[in-house]
Order: sequence, then structure tokens, then C-alpha cells
Amino acid sequence: MSNMVRASFLPLAICLLTPAIVTFPAAAQSNQGDQFKFEVLSIKPVKRGSGMQVGIPNPTPNGFTATAYMNQLVAFAYGPPAPPFGPDRTEISNLPNWSADDVYAVDARVSQADLKAWQSQGKNRDLLRSALRAALKERFKLVLHEEPAQRTLFELVVAKRGPRVKPAAPGASLPVGVNLASGGVATGIGPRGENGMNFHGATMADLADFLTPGRDGPVRDRTGLTGRYDFQVPRVETPGEGRGYDASISQLGLELKRGTENRPILVIDHVERPTSN
Repeated sequence: MSNMVRASFLPLAICLLTPAIVTFPAAAQSNQGDQFKFEVLSIKPVKRGSGMQVGIPNPTPNGFTATAYMNQLVAFAYGPPAPPFGPDRTEISNLPNWSADDVYAVDARVSQADLKAWQSQGKNRDLLRSALRAALKERFKLVLHEEPAQRTLFELVVAKRGPRVKPAAPGASLPVGVNLASGGVATGIGPRGENGMNFHGATMADLADFLTPGRDGPVRDRTGLTGRYDFQVPRVETPGEGRGYDASISQLGLELKRGTENRPILVIDHVERPTSN
């Protein structure tokens, strides 16, 4: 078994850019009150080829189809929901060495009785997460537990001179783009958002989610700003800074402060390679 891995994957449904760990969810419940399960489930090892997309996509209308590593499945099933700007950063300890090599094709279907609930599940995809937990226990013989740990975080705070963000106009129509957790929208600057993002009707929590990838800990909103705002975060490359956004948030009257917080990690007690079916 390896020591510690931070599961990091880009959801296939979101391809603009490369979110934070708080607490892990209890098992999601189906509409019958029991743990949700797939009616039909196939898991087969596959050879990763050039151009193959590996990650966790959105569920299909009647089930779930994906090509993913085992650690990606575990992180999605047991970690907190990832914000729109994934990847997920769930920390998993004691993963087997093969978890970084073996790729699995997952093809699953839900029962006709569960179809309505499946198609109306929320944006956190709780029924999919619950069904994957059941699949991991059954097919991978997965046993795990949570352990508390002290980890790095970054606090997004207002700088001394005060914020310089423009309040969004109430009722303003939003452009087509990446739907944010708050209900706001982000649109890319340059191809695929390579030069930064424009935020429309967004919250400071949305900005914190956006700033998290590329750092050694999640960004938490500590600004105290509770409204919705329109602002731009262009990429400005700065030596040693990573993704190039710290100079931009400084122009917004904001800054990041490093700190620590207690949050759980997932610890694998037992897991096996699944038999093909």
C-alpha cells in the first residue's frame, strides 16, 4: 500500500479549467430510504490509450458510464462534492500501488422504479455517489474510515484598503458559461479560459473555489462579503505563485492568508482488484 495520495481529477463534464475539503457526507439515501444501488453493473479493466478521457462524468439518464481510476471513484463517492472548477482534492491514505495504474470501464443502469429519482437528483449527484459507494464495497471489497488531520488552507480576506468589486445588478441576465455553485456564471478569457475568467453574479465563495486548484490546500472565503458581484480575474504570471491569479485578486482589494484547519482524510483499510464482468 502507498502512504498518501490526493485524488485529483477533472470531471469530464467540465473542461474549462482545473475545490475544497470540509467534511465527508453520510451515505446518500434512495427514494425508498435505503442505500441507492445500481440494478445492473459492469466493471472491467481497460488499457488506457492516447486521448482516453479518464474521470467522473455526469450520470446518464438511466445510469452511469465512465472510465476511471479506482482512487477517482473513491474520492467522488466518499469525498465532498467538488465545485465547478474541479479537480477534487480529497486526500486518501493507504491506497494500493495499482490504484494509480489500473483503469476501469464502468457501465451501470438503475432500475425502472428508481428512474424518476435518478433523473431528478441534485447537482451534487448524491444518488450517483451513493450507488458508487455500494459498488465499491461490493466489487472492490472496499473498507475505509475517516481520520482527523490538520491541513493547510488559504483564507480569502479583504485587504487593508477595502474591496474593489462591483455589485451585480439585481435581476441581470447571465451569459452562457460555467454554472457556479451559487447560481452565478463564469466565462473564459481566451481559449478554454486559459487567460483567466470573468465572473457574473458570483459570490466570494465562487472565487475561493476558483482559486483553490494548484495550491497545497483549499481556499476558504473569509471576506465577510455576502453579495453577488461582477469581476474579472485575468491570469498574470508571477514567479513562484502557481496559476497566476494572486496579482489579479490584489486588484480586487482581496488577498490570501495561509493557515491551517482540521479536516478528515480517507484511510483505506482493505481493497481488492475487482473481477471483470
